Amino acid sequence: MKIIPELRIGILNGWIPLVLYFIGLIVSVSLYSKEARIWLFNNPKDESKRVLMFIRLCGQLAMMAYIVMMIITPLNINNPIFLVGAVIYSIGHIFVMSALHYFRITPIGQPVVEGPYRVSRNPQWLGLFLVLLGSAIAAGIWLYIGIVVVVGIIYHIQLLDEETACIKKYGESYREYMNRIPRYFLFL
Repeated sequence: MKIIPELRIGILNGWIPLVLYFIGLIVSVSLYSKEARIWLFNNPKDESKRVLMFIRLCGQLAMMAYIVMMIITPLNINNPIFLVGAVIYSIGHIFVMSALHYFRITPIGQPVVEGPYRVSRNPQWLGLFLVLLGSAIAAGIWLYIGIVVVVGIIYHIQLLDEETACIKKYGESYREYMNRIPRYFLFL
């Protein structure tokens, strides 16, 4: 594991896991109806406060920096840590794709509570975090792991805001769901 990457353009770079993720995302979302796509990308947050908007912007900038650096970071597929990262990435990718499937088949306007939503209230975010963490580990760069952790903290702050909005939108049924299902996984 290195602290910072050696950046160079190449065929076997970190763009590969990112492209695979985005292909899965595009294919999955292309199966949605127009109304379902609007529902999926409708962010149920409260009226944003300036601090939350700034935090979200920082998260978006960190993600953009991560993506650009991953694109030009060579992958060392012969390193055992690459396999560990690839497994974590694969688990996250499967989790996101499964969550998107159950989001698609749930009637619009209802909270999704089936499939991976039975073990996590936020399987799309959890899966994305695992995709990012797995690709950072596969790249073998501590800086990338640090960026992913910071982005994870920012997503957590955003999720707290979204949960407040979901309570307002769905009421007591969402509170019951929150009491039954952990925010992320198992005890988290």
